Amino acid sequence: MVKKVTITDIAKAAGISPTTVSLILNGKGERFSQETCSRVFQLRDELGYHIEKRPVVPRYAKKIYRLGVVMTAFNQFFYQDVITGIRESAGTEVIVSLYEVGNTYEDNLRDLKGLFREPIDALILCEPIVPTKILRELSAAFKVPYVIVNSHAAASDSDVWVDLHEVGILSAEYLLANGHRKIAVVVPQENHANSEIVAGFREGLAEYHLQLEEQDIFRIVPSLSESYRFAKNTNLQDYTAVFTAADEIAIGMMRGLASKGQRVPDTQSLLGVGNSELDNYTHPQLSSVLIPASDIGRAAFDKLEELNQKPQTPRETLNLPIGLVKRSSVKHI
Repeated sequence: MVKKVTITDIAKAAGISPTTVSLILNGKGERFSQETCSRVFQLRDELGYHIEKRPVVPRYAKKIYRLGVVMTAFNQFFYQDVITGIRESAGTEVIVSLYEVGNTYEDNLRDLKGLFREPIDALILCEPIVPTKILRELSAAFKVPYVIVNSHAAASDSDVWVDLHEVGILSAEYLLANGHRKIAVVVPQENHANSEIVAGFREGLAEYHLQLEEQDIFRIVPSLSESYRFAKNTNLQDYTAVFTAADEIAIGMMRGLASKGQRVPDTQSLLGVGNSELDNYTHPQLSSVLIPASDIGRAAFDKLEELNQKPQTPRETLNLPIGLVKRSSVKHI
């Protein structure tokens, strides 16, 4: 009997994940390189892979009508794009509700226990602090499937993963390559994801034998108004560049600097994180690290749908790539 060729066979031959192969073969490979896509299609033809036609399953067969999206610190710009991706995959019949939970372990655990008891069909958990073992127990007890985006425990505990440590490294390398050596870092306060971004930024600086001092790190409320006030009331003239861990902070700071006659990038260069659509409409346009927020939403819901229909499906981590979008807010000095 001739063995049927599967997506897993193509993935092993190409040295990539089955999820990546599936996305490319189903016309969703825009975020992957042309070389990777060409390799997948070449192996498909060489190995003789064929997609079997399956009966159309009615939309309601998913049994996910009420979906909760859970986050520890609401970043309006970023999660707006995540929700857009979720809605694109979920369709209009799924009710998507947002929940913000506590930032401490105790608050996070208390709030998540309450959410699993809610009349809800499934959960997408963004950056949960609670260990995966407890989440599995809650899911089994209340029969509520879940998908984890960027677990604080480890990448292996995540269903969808974006390397925030690499975000920090990439940001430091870009600013350093543009001649900046005195750099301020502005991050959202009480956000556990910051530790990975800041650690990566430190590592990037260390390659140039530079250190990030605690006095160079500023922690603020991640909103346009608070970022505006911070930039307006804080003396940042000792720094040639400011790295912010969220576009929302960078955009608010840009106006705050302008209010006291300091123009980006002439006075300070600004680099954000997230690549919000609004980055194209600032003056100057904001350079930013690309985190594929809408792809995160689509991938998370697609994985959740699969786990809901086939609970025994092995959980594999989907690693989404980051990038750098160079616009006009970083000056070479």
